[in-house]
Amino acid sequence: MLGIGGSVGIHLSLVTEELVLVERDGSWGLTGSAASGFVLVDEYLAHLVDRNYSAKTVRAYGYDLLALCRWLVGEELTLSEVTTEVLLRYLRAGREATVPGRPGPNLVRLSGRRFDQYAASTINRRLAAISGLFAFIVMRDPEARNPVPKGREARWRTSGERSGMLAHTARRPKDRSSLRLREPRRLPEALTQAEAAELLASFRTWRDRAIRG
Repeated sequence: MLGIGGSVGIHLSLVTEELVLVERDGSWGLTGSAASGFVLVDEYLAHLVDRNYSAKTVRAYGYDLLALCRWLVGEELTLSEVTTEVLLRYLRAGREATVPGRPGPNLVRLSGRRFDQYAASTINRRLAAISGLFAFIVMRDPEARNPVPKGREARWRTSGERSGMLAHTARRPKDRSSLRLREPRRLPEALTQAEAAELLASFRTWRDRAIRG
């Protein structure tokens, strides 16, 4: 465990006591001695409930924002002081943080990343929750500034993805934050028309042809 018996461990314990996520009135919110500085987080989670987000999604966003708020408390920062530079520091802290209870640091994944570190998908989900929070703040106050930078619009990677056999699995273009971490593609790319014809022509047995049918 990080910092057991040391000042770091005591500091993290104090931060945990200052902020806790609890369920109340059908939504989720922060409680603790530092919760008064993060009322907007409670209002954002209530907004998600009003928009008919699932209870599990609201809970997940709540814990993602709890991680940010605890880090801000440790850095002695408020939501109004969050800038792009602050988020870059938070991103670095998330990549360097260790997950309690996981073996490490001598165990690594096939990608070379340690087992005791957060996955890129986890960090990206946290960034999505942060982006949604500040979009909500800007919606309420047009003069506020969203510190989450937006990257170039995601584009189709191949023309086959628009009409191939896997066209239904491809996501439509949308703005994405430049802070997002690269994640491994979990779905194969669509075959081109020529590649599909070559694949179908390679089936020789009746069994393979039946599967193709």
